[in-house]
Amino acid sequence: MIKGWYFAERVCIFMLDSFTLRRIQSVMNGYIHEKVPAPLRTMVKLTYVMNDNELILTEERPAEERYQWEKMHIARFYWEENQWKVFARDEQSSWNPVDVITPCSDFENVLEQVERDEAGLFWRT
Repeated sequence: MIKGWYFAERVCIFMLDSFTLRRIQSVMNGYIHEKVPAPLRTMVKLTYVMNDNELILTEERPAEERYQWEKMHIARFYWEENQWKVFARDEQSSWNPVDVITPCSDFENVLEQVERDEAGLFWRT
């Protein structure tokens, strides 16, 4: 499952292999399709960005300026030590580990816990 490793400030960072990345992209595309009903997609959309061992889930809504979208980061999923760790943003826009979600190797498991949001950290109203 591990494609390679790189050293940054003496910390070993593992990258996911291409099969796993495609699987996660498929899971995320299906999740987004189900999460936002078609009639609402002009008012809200979910997007994500994957970089090496990290995925950031973002909610976007139309901005006051025409043809622009305002982005709000929802969750950060970080692959480290063969586990997905979840982070949430605080009021100062800093990423903090989410203690109520136990890191695990199953991406779908941690995504489901973000969706349920039992601690009220992600889907703020």
